[in-house]
Amino acid sequence: MEQQKITLREELKAHIIIALPLAAAFLAQIGMALTDNAIVGRLGSVQLAAIGLTGNLLWEILIVAISIVSIVGVLVAQSFGAKQINKIAHHVHQGIWVAIALSIPGTLLCYNATHLLALTDQDPQVLLLGNQYLQAAAWSFLPALLFTVLRSYTASLSLAMAVGVITVGALGLNALLTYGLVFGKLGFPALGIVGAGWATTSVNWAMLLAMIIYTACSKGLKRYRLYHGLFDLDLAECWQIIRLGSPIGGLALVESGLFMAVAIMMGTIGVHALAANQVVINAIATTFMVSLAIGEAAGIRVAHGIGAGNRAESRQSGIVGLGLGVFLGSLAGLAFIFGSHLLTGIFLDLDEPANLQVIALCSSLFVIAAAFQLFDGLQAIAVRALRGMKDVFVPMWIGTLGYWVVGIGGGYTLAFVLGYGPQGLWWGLAIGLMLTGILLPARFLILSGSRE
Repeated sequence: MEQQKITLREELKAHIIIALPLAAAFLAQIGMALTDNAIVGRLGSVQLAAIGLTGNLLWEILIVAISIVSIVGVLVAQSFGAKQINKIAHHVHQGIWVAIALSIPGTLLCYNATHLLALTDQDPQVLLLGNQYLQAAAWSFLPALLFTVLRSYTASLSLAMAVGVITVGALGLNALLTYGLVFGKLGFPALGIVGAGWATTSVNWAMLLAMIIYTACSKGLKRYRLYHGLFDLDLAECWQIIRLGSPIGGLALVESGLFMAVAIMMGTIGVHALAANQVVINAIATTFMVSLAIGEAAGIRVAHGIGAGNRAESRQSGIVGLGLGVFLGSLAGLAFIFGSHLLTGIFLDLDEPANLQVIALCSSLFVIAAAFQLFDGLQAIAVRALRGMKDVFVPMWIGTLGYWVVGIGGGYTLAFVLGYGPQGLWWGLAIGLMLTGILLPARFLILSGSRE
């Protein structure tokens, strides 16, 4: 019997239902980091440098573990598409076990991470303050992973609205707690930079608690009986989560490491180059988070189709996601070309003569960023659509080739060997992202169009 294929309009609506709350959640997460930096920055430049350096390192470690457990969403979505309702809670239970297991080395690594930073010849005062922050923030590792498992579960069932509401609410809570604990306001003790770390940990535990309450009480989730047999351990499925999730974690490390490597190389060029790099990175992070949400929606919809055995619907889901990526990337590119001066003004005083060199460099980097916005969005969406098909190993190697061999290798050659400076480094980055933005969608179209 021929399988029914939903209309493009219905598919677009399904994407939006999943992507909108996730986009709000991802943007709120960026907002929390910016809030922490803004509040701690009032303590002084050394404190700002400390939380910036160690906060980024905490995220680098955490994103690998988050990416591994996020594969639970694919397993849930495929079982949902196959109408195997009895398997859904089991997938989540094993994801919880994996999250607990990963949190042990993850927390220990974050707690002692400043020992690694000491090898890079950082300022001793920055390391001292950063160590104080990390030893408080490291305890956010477990709740962040468990929240990811539950977020993946609800989003895969097209019930992501609670995720957006909880995360946006956490943005306000984070601002209040960080302000109170750093400066001793609102009845809290003044803990300085340590207060920001405890605020991060407290907010992550609060988000997890809210998510547990929602998943336990929501009428739409009652049928899945999530909290029955919660501690049943299935080592075979735990291994499947690790096996499928590890390449995703590897890709996340490669991708996030790309921008850290660019920042390090920009710093060797000069302070103006590093400042301009940070301004443009802050701008593209916003559009990337929206692409990430579209990609998550595409991956869930693709997995639904695969689970239902409807490859035509699965292919259509991925194509709709890629189409949304083209639309978003085009808008972002135009905004970067025609609005670069306005965007730069968000982060820098445009009337300050000392900023003129940085402002001019921002303008040129925004043009390069506009050139690869389309491809950056496409690669983020395509890799998640492929994930919905459980295709994880080849995308990791494509990402490694594009991000590091071409992106970093080409950028280094253009910037330092051929002497094109900051613009050369960013053109290398652009070429690498363009390559992955072509290869990953092409792989999805080939695999989704093949007959098994």
